[in-house]
Amino acid sequence: MDWIVAFLIVAPAAYLYLVGSSWLIDYLVWVTVLNRGIRRYIDWVAGAFNAFSPISLTPLVISGFIFLLVLKTYPTYPTYLQKIFRLFGIALALGFLVGLALNQLAAVYALAEYVAPLSIMGCAAMAKGNERVLDRWVKSVGWAAVVVSVYGWYQYYTIPAWDAFWVRAVGFEGYLGHLRPTEMVVFSTMQERGPLAGFLSFAVIPMIISSRWRNALGWVSVVIILSVILLTFVRTAIITIAVATVMFPILNRGKNTVQLILLLCVAAVGGNYILNKTGSTKVSKRLSTLSSISEDGSFKGRISIAGYGATQLLKKPWGTGLGSTGLAGRVNSGGLEAGAAIGDNGYLEILFSFGLIGGGMFFYAFYLIWRQVRIFEKLGIKSESLMMCKTLFVTGAVALFAGNWFSGAGSVVFCVFAGFAAYPKFAMDRVSREFAEKKRRALEAAARPRLAGQFR
Repeated sequence: MDWIVAFLIVAPAAYLYLVGSSWLIDYLVWVTVLNRGIRRYIDWVAGAFNAFSPISLTPLVISGFIFLLVLKTYPTYPTYLQKIFRLFGIALALGFLVGLALNQLAAVYALAEYVAPLSIMGCAAMAKGNERVLDRWVKSVGWAAVVVSVYGWYQYYTIPAWDAFWVRAVGFEGYLGHLRPTEMVVFSTMQERGPLAGFLSFAVIPMIISSRWRNALGWVSVVIILSVILLTFVRTAIITIAVATVMFPILNRGKNTVQLILLLCVAAVGGNYILNKTGSTKVSKRLSTLSSISEDGSFKGRISIAGYGATQLLKKPWGTGLGSTGLAGRVNSGGLEAGAAIGDNGYLEILFSFGLIGGGMFFYAFYLIWRQVRIFEKLGIKSESLMMCKTLFVTGAVALFAGNWFSGAGSVVFCVFAGFAAYPKFAMDRVSREFAEKKRRALEAAARPRLAGQFR
């Protein structure tokens, strides 16, 4: 049954790849957020938990189709963009070689986890600055976030049998709370509460920033998504949204400042109302720790992890390779503890995966994207999508201190904007035409006095 369902999920993606459709990214978004829920339901119907269900691999397979699309168009990219992807490629190769030697099969899975978001970035660059395609992609993410959030509330109040079956099978009872309505942490259709919160936080940021990226439900969608983020108990998601909301006007000369301040006030009041109505005292207590974060045990633990990780990196500058941390590490160990020592710090996880040299190249490639966006800005390309890209860059840099969101579902939004902003060809052509026109007029203006002098 698992293989049949996996085939049915992948088949439409294969068709979209063959026709070269940009809808492949939209489809990947939906498969990414729904595949674990589908898998849990199939396992429940079969009456047995399959730890290696092929349904879980469907997003990576579809990402493989996107990678093939990018590979075809790579020669058409401008030189600076090719250089960026070469840096990413070398970093992945270094991490994979070390990982293959130390972690065997887990390295292959981890490689796919990194290739997937980078493929999305490359595919977004293929849009060549087509704003309508970008808007469709972002709204697809928004609708997926709404669907996942609505199911999250359903899960919170009912505890579906297939979800309870999975929680018991993987031993998450207790960690996710009690299997009773309103007493379990929400993870919706995704693999866990952390990835769910990461996806929702990045999905809702563009919707908060600009009306052009909200779907037909408008602010209702935003409220639904924010409410479910609270039910995940993931404080870093709230911090991520707050950072983006504050950084957007700072990075973009005060744009939407009043609107965003009013939004934060409404969100605070609305969140308090929702918590009181649902009786979610646990959520209230969890969020109250944000006011004294330096005294929080989790925060102190992250500081200790950072110190430990830095020491280990100096001892092993080549790192531990791909597959040594995160979900991929479980392929070998089968336990949650794999990579746990550094999994709470995204910078360390990336440096351990790629080593100091590979990790340096990985981060340098991102710096080159940032620098290129700044160059476009100086040339007069100041679209809202580029402004959003800058905001997500800074937000993502902060969020990496709490975990490696780049290999998770939250990276979809970031990579779409990063790839799109890195190659806004239509805007580049417009600026070139305007520059050529100004140069022509300047030459004509300079020639008039000389002509006038000849006829005196």
